[in-house]
Amino acid sequence: MAKDYAKKRKGKKKSGASRGKGNNRPSLALILMALLLISGLASLLIYLKWYQTKPTIVKDKPRITTQSKKTEPTQKENEEVPFYKTHQEMVNKTVEIPIEDLKLPESQHKYEYLMPCGSFQDKNRAEELKAQIALVGYESIINEVQTESGLWHRVELGPYKSKRKTESIRHRLQDNGFNYCKIWPKKIKN
Repeated sequence: MAKDYAKKRKGKKKSGASRGKGNNRPSLALILMALLLISGLASLLIYLKWYQTKPTIVKDKPRITTQSKKTEPTQKENEEVPFYKTHQEMVNKTVEIPIEDLKLPESQHKYEYLMPCGSFQDKNRAEELKAQIALVGYESIINEVQTESGLWHRVELGPYKSKRKTESIRHRLQDNGFNYCKIWPKKIKN
């Protein structure tokens, strides 16, 4: 007799995770958390609506004075409350700075800015970095530096006279993937 293997048997389910229809109820802890959140939100709204203290404005009652009584005004009545118009005052003000104050004093040091982007013991890797920087549009040089560990080839850009220009070049290099370029100030000897 042929046995039909396509039909499913109705029998005991195996133990373990079941995907039956009866397990779709949310847990008690989830229901309690939802109720706590809803009650907290409701109590916050009630607090904001009714229990917030509103500033009260107390107006002075007009005083009735007769002509027969002449009293001198008290000190409180003489004091005027200042009215600040800070924005209008600041917009209408001008500041003049003499040209002498804007010039750099001679005693202050002036700087040039160098930007090293990499240091390699292998000269071919330094040449490769120099070529990649040239593709971005900047000229770099390779300085050979002798240290205790040997000869190093440092790829540098600069020197530049203004820090602003150096920062803009560094940001453009960062946009193109050169994230290791640092700015070093170097004093100019007078």
